[in-house]
Amino acid sequence: MSSPSPEPAVFTSSQRHCHLLLLLYLPETVITLDSLCQLNRVTQAITRQDIAEVGSEIQRYHRLLLVEGDEDSYRIDGAELDQRLCLLHWLRRALRLSPEFVLNQFAGAVKQQLKALQIEKALFDERNLAALVQHCSHQLNRPYSGRDCQFLQLFMQYSLCRQVCTDFTEPQCQWLIARAEHQVAEEVVRHWQKRSKTPPAPSEVYLLSLLFSQVYTPTAAAVTHQHEQALLEAVSELTERFQHLSGMHFSNREAVCGQLYTHLAQALERALFGIGIDNTLTDEVARLYPRLLRTTQAAVADFEQRYHLTFSPAEMGLIAIIFGAWLMQESALQEKQVLLLTRSDPELEQQVEQQLRELTLLPLNIKYLHVSEYQVNSAPEGIALVITPYATPLPLYSPPLIHAELPLQTHQQQRIRKLLES
Repeated sequence: MSSPSPEPAVFTSSQRHCHLLLLLYLPETVITLDSLCQLNRVTQAITRQDIAEVGSEIQRYHRLLLVEGDEDSYRIDGAELDQRLCLLHWLRRALRLSPEFVLNQFAGAVKQQLKALQIEKALFDERNLAALVQHCSHQLNRPYSGRDCQFLQLFMQYSLCRQVCTDFTEPQCQWLIARAEHQVAEEVVRHWQKRSKTPPAPSEVYLLSLLFSQVYTPTAAAVTHQHEQALLEAVSELTERFQHLSGMHFSNREAVCGQLYTHLAQALERALFGIGIDNTLTDEVARLYPRLLRTTQAAVADFEQRYHLTFSPAEMGLIAIIFGAWLMQESALQEKQVLLLTRSDPELEQQVEQQLRELTLLPLNIKYLHVSEYQVNSAPEGIALVITPYATPLPLYSPPLIHAELPLQTHQQQRIRKLLES
């Protein structure tokens, strides 16, 4: 007697989201609530939740809408460039989280569409595409991982069957033309034009340039191209400007510039092509590190003007965090522990906390304790400073205590900064 077959594995929510998104990109495929339930083996309630979460994410990061049509069917609505960038992001994610689905469902459907369109088989044959990707890797002097090679081949196959013109703005075109990736993209499109009955849209050169750029993680050590050298110089000037405005010095300035170069090369492209990032930290950075954020914004202003763009609050917050992390490392300081004594006026206490955070670029860990408990137990271990807006007698032992009457006087500000930054 044979044993019963095991239940099929349950997909994680991240895997289900990848399945949903990639299905929406499949040509000639109608996506309904029932078909999604069957594919992911979950209830309608869970599927509706998946649809809502994917819709929210692609709207936040890619300016796309997940639209419900007739008979519970779904489709993506938005600019072609945003749709391609969304696919780029999700296809890479799916290859990491659900590679079997990509190979068994997505890749097969794309290949069927290529055959239906009578695209020359040599163009989308896996062996030929692998050789083409290897050629691009050699031309760009960038070794691709196995997963990246697989991704590039799949994205090229999708581009061959999409055959839709993608609109690029003049600044976007100029950005891509200045890059080494553009010349390699031109070679790929010329190869396709020679072998295809239906030549690809002219915009595919720009799209492939962007594709190669998005797959690459730039580093200061690998700078060779003219536009890379110009960016590295701009990053160096930005770092110098931050030092001047903050009054602090980076002894390992080269390492700071290296990390900023990698981040800003990608941030510039995100800003130029409207690619969003997680903004959950934005409000926290503004609240917890107001002076660091202001100093960063002032230092970055010339950099933004140079590249004719404005970073989003989320991007600016990440740049501030990079500077803040290096300041902490530079001074070999741990996050300073501050005790704020409370009593009866929460608004006043919040004002005291905010003024404290305005005094230093370094992060603070501010804890609250009621005055009465402080009188009995004093301050916990590790506290560098006790501050309160209320007149408070000192217990037998206490770290430095400052009675803060707002606004803080100059001598109090100087004393606090010395305690926090020493």
